Amino acid sequence: MNSNRYEIFLKVVELGNITRAAEALSYTQSGVSHAIAALEKETGFALFRRSSNGVTLTDNGKQILERVRSLVNQQRSLAQTIANINHVVAGTLRVGTFTSVSAQWLPGIIRSFSQLYPLVEFELLDGNYDEITEWLLQGKIDCGFLTAPVPEALHFRPLKQDPLLVLLEPGHPLAEKETLALEDIIKEPFIMPMKGSDNDIQAVLRNAPSLPKVKYILNDDISVMAMAANGFGISIMSELMIRNVTFRMAARPLNPPQYRNIGIASLPVGAATVVTKAFLRYLSDTDVQQFDSAANK
Repeated sequence: MNSNRYEIFLKVVELGNITRAAEALSYTQSGVSHAIAALEKETGFALFRRSSNGVTLTDNGKQILERVRSLVNQQRSLAQTIANINHVVAGTLRVGTFTSVSAQWLPGIIRSFSQLYPLVEFELLDGNYDEITEWLLQGKIDCGFLTAPVPEALHFRPLKQDPLLVLLEPGHPLAEKETLALEDIIKEPFIMPMKGSDNDIQAVLRNAPSLPKVKYILNDDISVMAMAANGFGISIMSELMIRNVTFRMAARPLNPPQYRNIGIASLPVGAATVVTKAFLRYLSDTDVQQFDSAANK
């Protein structure tokens, strides 16, 4: 059995595309295709259905998926145990992250952490709050960036209070105000991010006298900003999310001020690997705001 093939298999399942899996793993496309073909020969049946849209698991592939995932996790755990015995901080750290953290903090965090622990490799999974929470509870990742509150089963270390701002086109009458109240925004057409990315907004709007008139529900931050900048409605985003964007739009703080509390979440620390503990300790001892513009240096 070739454990590397199983890692490749799981990455293809995750991304649904051989080319993207190859890019994520820093392999050639032919290398990934060869590994999948070898695994199919080893198992004796097809694992994927190919189409112009990518690949999906066959019924037989679905049957072995969880066994393969368990095997890979056990192999990682064994490697980590050996490193722990030797008091070496080494291994793979699986981190869940969302767009603004990926863009603003992670390049600097990974660079700085890797200088301290060069034997640690990062595996990043990008998702929304709900997905990252689910990955943590399922053990698919070791830790993940989230905003408070998180489920009681997770340990949460706050890192930054990120101000929430109202986005609107520059010529909008509300843009003339220095701050905006919830009473101001509920009267306007509202652009809502897709469920799973809207937790912070929903928490703020629960304090409004009534619900806003949601006109659009969009799946990504850039689309929300573009629509707001072009006058299709208003929205709420954090300061970190809109930093360095090129859209010409107005952003006004709420009154009273509102924030999203960004932190790093994990299962109880006692169950964490040495690598995970080192990363959590590093983040607790580090002012992450120093990395706010690291991606643009």
